[in-house]
Amino acid sequence: MMSKLAMFPYYFPEEIFCKLPVKSLGKCMCVSKAWNSLIKNPYFISSHVSHQSKLRRTNDNNLFFVMTGRHEVEYSLHSDDQEFRKYAQLEYMPFDNHHSIVGACNGLLCLMDFQFSFDSIFILCNPIIRKSITLPKPCLSSLPYKISVGFGFDSAQNDYKLLKITKKGVLDKYVEVELYSLKRNCWKILAPPKYDLYSDDFMVYVNETVHWIAYERVNNEGSYSCKLLILGFDMRDDVFKEIMLPERLRNLPHQSEIYVIPYDELSSIAVIELGSLHAECDIWVMKKYGVVETWTKMYSLGKLGTEPMPRVLGFRKNGDLMLRTYNNLRLVSRDPESHEIDYFGIQGRRTYVCNYIESLVLLDRVIDDAMTENRANYAGNANR
Repeated sequence: MMSKLAMFPYYFPEEIFCKLPVKSLGKCMCVSKAWNSLIKNPYFISSHVSHQSKLRRTNDNNLFFVMTGRHEVEYSLHSDDQEFRKYAQLEYMPFDNHHSIVGACNGLLCLMDFQFSFDSIFILCNPIIRKSITLPKPCLSSLPYKISVGFGFDSAQNDYKLLKITKKGVLDKYVEVELYSLKRNCWKILAPPKYDLYSDDFMVYVNETVHWIAYERVNNEGSYSCKLLILGFDMRDDVFKEIMLPERLRNLPHQSEIYVIPYDELSSIAVIELGSLHAECDIWVMKKYGVVETWTKMYSLGKLGTEPMPRVLGFRKNGDLMLRTYNNLRLVSRDPESHEIDYFGIQGRRTYVCNYIESLVLLDRVIDDAMTENRANYAGNANR
């Protein structure tokens, strides 16, 4: 008769597995077929992501994903502590230096490349479990005048989605919209909103919605002006929604600009307003997501020395700002109240920073023939 000790691997509580980091789960997969099957189960992968997300919100040891470099791009994870110490160097990256990171969600990175053709090439990658897939080509593949892309998660369908909005030419009246679903592994064309793209910044994912700045041309007795707003796309319902900006930001003065970033502390969004010639910066936070009346100007910042205002990349858990300096392209942290600066020794022409959690997403994904062919075609292009 089998002893309880021998049976133990097959009955290890799932709740304990959810608390383990990915590296430990990888070792557990080698213990038995039962454990391997459990950890690869899509339901368990979702439960593990949910637990790790809650842990990140309550734990002081947040992680940041950092991409930086001048010629050779490096990817690493850093702890959100005073020293911003390196937590892990990411060695597995199935792409070259020409990719841009669209966004990160539940440990999954979405990347885009325009280098080799007029088509947009998109890759989903989980660097922790060393797995990636190249997505099918979008339906609308002509080289656009302007493009904005957003990546996020639909919890209702347990599906990861990618929204792509393009404008063919400067004189075109309407944008074109496509949506990719990982579960279906295909694109579909959506009816476009009536608003135009303000910029080609990548979209910001908050509350299962991707956000970007849009505008509408308003005719005031023959004189046209642009009315700015935030447009959102709900990944659960596949619908667009409008979020009004503070009145001050709806009609920007000449040579000013705005962009949106996540404000994780309140599960909301913030808007960065850069003044004329990037001499100063105001930070507006929507304190209650979706409630226009809660827009609040939290901080006003001046530039560092003689160089223009740095790019605000995000917020740290302690409220400090992550910045990329304008001239020497250094990654720094700035206290928005005392204006004290911390330098991390991280510098590069291309810098991307976002909150990150380690996950098993894609572990259960079977790379079918179509995906393998996409990756082979991409690799062939890269070699050429």
